[in-house]
This record gives sequence, C-alpha cells and structure tokens, in this order.
Amino acid sequence: MAIARVQISTAIVGKEADYMAATSEGAKLMQSKGLKNFLRVSHSGTPGIEVWSMTMFNDWEEYGAAQDMMQSDADIQQWYLESITNRTGEMLDSFEMVEVPGFERGAETSGDIVFATAWNILPEDGMGKEFIKSCYGAKEIHEKHGAKARLWQGMGGGYSGKMIYSMGYDNFTDMGKVQQSSQEDFANFNRSVAVTATIDHQLILRASTIL
Repeated sequence: MAIARVQISTAIVGKEADYMAATSEGAKLMQSKGLKNFLRVSHSGTPGIEVWSMTMFNDWEEYGAAQDMMQSDADIQQWYLESITNRTGEMLDSFEMVEVPGFERGAETSGDIVFATAWNILPEDGMGKEFIKSCYGAKEIHEKHGAKARLWQGMGGGYSGKMIYSMGYDNFTDMGKVQQSSQEDFANFNRSVAVTATIDHQLILRASTIL
C-alpha cells in the first residue's frame, strides 16, 4: 500500500528561471538520497502552471523513516534553507495520498501522463462502500483498454477526505487511444451505476519537458 507525499508549487512572477533550476535541483537531490521523487506539471485543470513534486513510499514505516532522514540530512536541509531564504516559488498545497486496498500499484509512477478526478463521497450511509464498488468497475474498464488505474485517499491540505481516482498513461498518444476506445464501455457503465459522489475537480498532469 503505497504512500505519496505531494507538494504543489508555482513560480513567483519574474523568477521563473530560478524556480525551475531550484525545483529541478531539489528533485535530483532527493533522488540521489534514494527517494522515489518525480515531478509533474499541470496540463489542464488549474488556473496557472503548477508543479507537483511527488515522493512515493512503500508503506507508512518507510514514509516515517524518510521524513526523519530528510530532516537530518545536511544536503537536503541546505537546499530547504536556500529555498526559504531565497524564495523563487510559492507553495500552493501539500498533502499525503494513500492507496486504497485493491487498487495498489506500489511506490512507482503510473506514467508520464496522469488524468485524475477528485471526488467527494455523498454523506448518506453506505455511499462510501458503493463508491469503492463503482471504482472497481471503472478500473476494470479502463485497464481493459490500456490505462493504469489507481484509487487514492487524500490526507491533508485541499484533498482532505477526498478520494482521487487516477488513470496513468505513458504518453498523450496512449491516453487518446484509451479515451477513444473506452467511450462506449464507459458510457454503458455510467448508465448502470448509482451516483455516490460528486466531482470536486479534475486535472491532467504531465512530465515536464524542461524540468
């Protein structure tokens, strides 16, 4: 059951080049320390360009040990200090995500392209269980057509209490093929399931071509 720590930021106007350099340096530094960190940028669904720094862990014990390591590692602390005293970006949000049992893919990225939907489960009794069941059905369809489906539970920040259903693809060509080929199956599926949640928002993230 993977854990993901997510930090979302954007550049301060006029400091874009320095921000990109600092963000890229931070990702490379964390990777050099053995952390599974990768960057994604918003392609659609956000008012401006957002950079998502995501670090994956296999379980909560690995997550906890990694947080302690980062707080005591001299190189990482120096990078943090520089990012605070010479700010080039603004933090927009930070939160954790936990894989829901039955949707595990482990502490690995789902691909360079991610199409994610954040859901608010309706408050009536039994809706949580029915929502999970509907996600199993959606996962079966999407994976049959080639997507890598995951379901996460958000913890903290703007994603507190939300369920995040995501589909991963290697590239936009693959995304287009899956979206096209699954239309009929997914339309039939939507007609057969009850409404158990409302969409909070949707977004598409992609690997950066410059970070």
